[in-house]
Amino acid sequence: MSTLNLSLDPVVKLSNEQFYTICAANPELKLERSPDGELLIMAPTGGETGARNSDLNLELGIWNR
Repeated sequence: MSTLNLSLDPVVKLSNEQFYTICAANPELKLERSPDGELLIMAPTGGETGARNSDLNLELGIWNR
């Protein structure tokens, strides 16, 4: 999985509310913030990750019964 790191500190320091607004305006993007204030745009997960998550859900459901 690849990420795109955008350093915003030279221009603006995002508040939590501003970050939330950016996320709400771009629901198709997976956005995160690093501890250093960088805006991280995450690539969408692929089929392999989805299959692994499905297997984990199945195992958890079986264990719960």
